[in-house]
Amino acid sequence: MLSAIAADFAAVEGMEVTVLRDARLSPLDIAASRQIVVNGAEEERNAFDQAAMETEATLVIAPEFEGLHLERTRWAEQAGAALLSPGSDFVAIASNKWHTFQKWREAKVPTVDTFRIVDQASWRHLLEVPVITKPVDGAGSEGVLSWNAGKEIDPALWEDETFLIQPKMCGDSISCSALGSGNGLSLLPASIQRLDKDFKYLGGTLPLPSEMNERAHRLMSQAIRTLPPFRGYVGLDMILGLCPKGTDDVAVDLNPRLTSSYVGLRRHLRDNLAQAMLDVVAGRPYQPNAGSSRVDFEVL
Repeated sequence: MLSAIAADFAAVEGMEVTVLRDARLSPLDIAASRQIVVNGAEEERNAFDQAAMETEATLVIAPEFEGLHLERTRWAEQAGAALLSPGSDFVAIASNKWHTFQKWREAKVPTVDTFRIVDQASWRHLLEVPVITKPVDGAGSEGVLSWNAGKEIDPALWEDETFLIQPKMCGDSISCSALGSGNGLSLLPASIQRLDKDFKYLGGTLPLPSEMNERAHRLMSQAIRTLPPFRGYVGLDMILGLCPKGTDDVAVDLNPRLTSSYVGLRRHLRDNLAQAMLDVVAGRPYQPNAGSSRVDFEVL
């Protein structure tokens, strides 16, 4: 994902790309004109602030767990950076699955019933059915577990305030992304996700059949508008149910950042998606110019 987005920004005329790199990693083989090597947390903050002040735009890509993404978004805001990713008001909600669920439920957005695992009385009806447990601030499939029934959950999780429980849903796992301008949305083609038995994301396929893509766009638009206006790239994981009318489609997780599906989208679209991000954030209209061929992509 980092390699893809760096290559696309580097392809924009006059654009130079700077990335931060953990000192424990070898030099990255990406289209960045500058890689700032970081040793430790204090050095990261100083390097981040300096880079944000020296560049014209900042794109924050970080996992949501332990508040990493929210913290770095606030760093960028404090440094006066022009963000190409959502601001902290959006990230504070979207990086917490419980807060996002509450927002969606209040706004009547179709979503998966979600309960805090420590509130055992609230999910007693799930004891005999297949369920999913997940961390409240997980990224990707980190920490997600599947159980044949709620009663089989490891007792060690029952007192963990950082975990949620949901009934397992049937349908197609879909990823849909959007570019925000603060006032409007540009919806990108949705893709079907390939997941292994542990829900690890392996890649995807696009485009979807037109009627499924329309359902994904309808749900994406409804779900995203319940949160504060944002600029930049966001992604929504959803399940499209068996009913072709979409009556059992549900939003699952909101990602306030670049997602792995970017890898497939950039191959499917005829235009430069990084340039599109710049255009949308600047308030210029963007209509995705999709290719006609099927794209299968892997994320390793």
